[in-house]
Amino acid sequence: MEPRGRRRKQQGAAEDKENTAGTAPPPRKRPRCTERKALAELPTAPTANNASAAPMGAPSKPMTRAAAREAAAAAVEEEARRREGSAIAARPAASRLTDAGAAQASVGPYVADIDGYLRSLEVEQLRRPRDDYMVAMQKDISATMRGILVDWLVDVVDEFNLLVDTLYLAVSYIDRFLTASVITRDRLQLLGVASLFVAAKYEEIHVPKLDKFSDITDGTYTNQQVVKMEADILKYLNFQMGSPTIRTFLLRFLISCRGGNCASAKRLELMCCYLAELSLLDYDCIRFLPSAIVAACLFLARFTISPKIRPWNLTLQEKTGYKVSDLSSCILRIHDLQLGRHYSNLKAIRSKYSERKFGCVSMMASPEEIPVSLLKDLDK
Repeated sequence: MEPRGRRRKQQGAAEDKENTAGTAPPPRKRPRCTERKALAELPTAPTANNASAAPMGAPSKPMTRAAAREAAAAAVEEEARRREGSAIAARPAASRLTDAGAAQASVGPYVADIDGYLRSLEVEQLRRPRDDYMVAMQKDISATMRGILVDWLVDVVDEFNLLVDTLYLAVSYIDRFLTASVITRDRLQLLGVASLFVAAKYEEIHVPKLDKFSDITDGTYTNQQVVKMEADILKYLNFQMGSPTIRTFLLRFLISCRGGNCASAKRLELMCCYLAELSLLDYDCIRFLPSAIVAACLFLARFTISPKIRPWNLTLQEKTGYKVSDLSSCILRIHDLQLGRHYSNLKAIRSKYSERKFGCVSMMASPEEIPVSLLKDLDK
């Protein structure tokens, strides 16, 4: 008769083999490493402090059957989110405008009140970054480094299939935090990825796991460092995470100038979106209100698509609340970005909008100069 201890040992070995055999989950997909090239100017190797803070990896253990099922379910969920994100990105622009127009029509009596409330929020001092923080507060980072960070975040948002609303909110958090807190260049990327993490929690239905945000930095920062920076951001924001951004006003203004066929509406929306995202790269654009940036993008989009037609009219002036003279500085600045006179080495946004699903609008040529006559106010 076989000894009981030996029999138990053999049974345990058989169970371990059953648990580990044939149940391994799909291999984990590593985030693309190409985006890291966008941060070439910023030091990405862990500092001495970062290296000492990183915990030693625990020895691997055989995966149990339950853990394998969880990993497989997570892979299925991730694939579903990827497909959902692709479907949203491919959705016709005119359809999105129709939905937004229907939503705005449903609150018709309150549109003016809502618009007034958003305009009052965007000028609140606590919701606005200082337009001189790079000189007055920051000593170790530059406007160029900020642009590189934003360009990289555009790729990260695409990698994670996040909403573009999340990108705009994250950039808002970055600028507001830098207004009052000194950041060294080796922690600037940490601020960026933590801001994106906070914005995703506010905007997204499905938020990527914390591991993905630390992994996308190639292990430069640990989960603990991301969480600590997240806490610092929330403390500075006083948990007031919602704030009007460029995206907030974009669809509202586009609805105001709807007209023509679906193709022209789609082209206009995509061109406005492209120019608005370009403005995120430029530190000098933070001196303009989000609503003014959107109005300037609308002017430039109409000018680029139809250079021979006056891009501004009394209807747009009434709907946006801006005369051309109010927008001239912003228009010229974004026009320089469009022509590649500033930040031409940052390619993520231009590459994104050169794709067919975005109408290849970044490849549309804009006239080199805007006639002075178009920058004069209209006579009523």
